[in-house]
Amino acid sequence: MEQEFHRVFPERKGKRYTDKLMKVHLKNGQERWMLIHIEVQGYEDKDFAERMFQYFYRIFDKYNEKIFAIAIFADDNEFFQPAQYTYQFYGTELNYTYNTYKIAHQDEETLVQSDNPFAYAVLAGLYMIKSKNNASKRYQFKRRLFELLIRGQRVDNRDYSGALLYFIDYLLEVPKEMAEKLQKEVRPIMREEESRMFTTKYPDPPTLKPIFDEIREEGKKEVALNMLRKGYAVETVAELTGLTKQEVTALESEL
Repeated sequence: MEQEFHRVFPERKGKRYTDKLMKVHLKNGQERWMLIHIEVQGYEDKDFAERMFQYFYRIFDKYNEKIFAIAIFADDNEFFQPAQYTYQFYGTELNYTYNTYKIAHQDEETLVQSDNPFAYAVLAGLYMIKSKNNASKRYQFKRRLFELLIRGQRVDNRDYSGALLYFIDYLLEVPKEMAEKLQKEVRPIMREEESRMFTTKYPDPPTLKPIFDEIREEGKKEVALNMLRKGYAVETVAELTGLTKQEVTALESEL
């Protein structure tokens, strides 16, 4: 709902947007609406708690619904985790407390063992902090996450896996030569798990795209061969598989 909220959020100095504002139903079936305000903070900001309160009262004023607010701190300062805003002025007092989650404080192995797909996103954030200014360490972290997701350990939903692979590829960026090395190392793993290869609504991760393209191309050719064996015309096979007529004709000659 943040796009609608932005239209009623007046600003005097620059732009200030909530990160994510959502409306959800409770899972137990209760007819209860609430708003979830998620704010991701990647650097230390002395005015952060005040900003959280400003978001709260503007959201409440706009929608007049119950609000759950959580701040996710993705910075590397282990002491920065403001959880409340306090206002005092000549007897007028206010205290606004919200939920917080500090990525740098999370336990690595607990995240690896979690069956919550979001744990991998948090783990990627934790690895980003741990590998600051160290490309070799970041490479190892990225390879580990890729392998876990490709093998389907803990996350067996294709859309979740696709989104996480894409997110991790961009978050844990490594130099070009390391990306090429990573391609070579994960190619055999992707071949092993070929039956789990998928097409989702998310773009392919750039590092893995060449491998995905190879696997999909081989899949198209296998379908084309089966169709040719059953007597389908070259033009029909090309139309249904996306291969060129020349490619289908070459496959026909192999039969």
